[in-house]
Amino acid sequence: GMVEEAKDGIREIVRELLATTGAPAFQDDYDEEGDETDLGVVADDSFSSPYGFTGFQPERIPPDLLAKSSGVLRANNGKALKEVLDEYELQGIGHDGMAADDISQGGGHYREVTKVGSFLEGYRKAEERRVARETASMLLDRLVKEGVKGLDSLLAGMVREGDDASYMNVDGGAGELNGALVRYLEEAIREQEQRVKKETRNSEASEKANGRDDARSSDDKDDEVDLVWNVTRGDDGTIIETIDPNNPVVGQMLREELEKTTSDYIEGEMLQQGHTLLETMTVQEKMLLLIRLLRDRVKVEAVVGNDEHARNLRILAYCLKAGNEEERHQLIMEGLGNSLDSLDIFSDLVTASIDFAEARSNDDFMPGNQRKTAVSPVLNVSKLQKIKIIVERIKAKQTWKASGASP
Repeated sequence: GMVEEAKDGIREIVRELLATTGAPAFQDDYDEEGDETDLGVVADDSFSSPYGFTGFQPERIPPDLLAKSSGVLRANNGKALKEVLDEYELQGIGHDGMAADDISQGGGHYREVTKVGSFLEGYRKAEERRVARETASMLLDRLVKEGVKGLDSLLAGMVREGDDASYMNVDGGAGELNGALVRYLEEAIREQEQRVKKETRNSEASEKANGRDDARSSDDKDDEVDLVWNVTRGDDGTIIETIDPNNPVVGQMLREELEKTTSDYIEGEMLQQGHTLLETMTVQEKMLLLIRLLRDRVKVEAVVGNDEHARNLRILAYCLKAGNEEERHQLIMEGLGNSLDSLDIFSDLVTASIDFAEARSNDDFMPGNQRKTAVSPVLNVSKLQKIKIIVERIKAKQTWKASGASP
């Protein structure tokens, strides 16, 4: 399938790079294949070395040759590249025979394969990081402009690790949801945690200093804030998008996230705790929360996937978080409203959720607990029942319209 296509693309670029080394067997292989495809002259001019066995020289490689190969080199998390390099290493050993690395005796081929392999692996890792950085930038931009809902809609349409389309995604411009992105965000979180610790130490030190030192400390903080968003800088260093953690829209999103995360640990006081925490948080702490929020959503999206079941789970989650009936109705209509089949499947999911929540909150499950306790603050039976009613109303209306009886 597509993995084999990616490997074919990698073989082509490895073959071209090996031809530039002047290693006799690799140059012969390249010229022969060029003749077979009527491209012998192009092959000689482009990649075959006219200077004899010069060895691999990265500076001679045209930049556009690598750029157009970014997608295939990153295919299957680099495994496709490794498998192709293994093939060529075996070829190199075969070409060298007893001569090994002795060029004068016709050897040195294996060593050139290892040089080309190291070069391509280094380029692959740099490209993987570039795509992860640009994807993180795009996601952060959507998160602060449209909130979690906007972020989720963007994530839903992104290329995932293992998707066929990812091998044809030459430059990763559309964003890629994969392990490299999660690793990049984890690294960003660790760096931001260090900034928060540094800020705390500076704050404690400034309390013992005079007001002039306090002012200087504040300026330092402003400089540090800019560093957090290196992910939003272009290749030339220009800022693509400025993210202000004190923006009211961002503040509201962070407050909701705090309320949600603290609800698992603090019952009854979660709303108050959420407000209190946000008011006392520094800019750097807000930024840390924002990156953690993004990391968590990316992880969930990577697991949940993008099929019909995942979409229904996402709609149900939004409905449970919605503030009123009107919002829930709008969410269901936007996601499912035109398809009776989709509404039926979603209705079954809601019914199953109600059954599960009721069973788990039954006293028989927790004999030591006299009052009924919901299995989760999210699986609220009352809200689920309201969602079920809305779905049934929409289904009835759609059925009525389909029958032609609607005025």
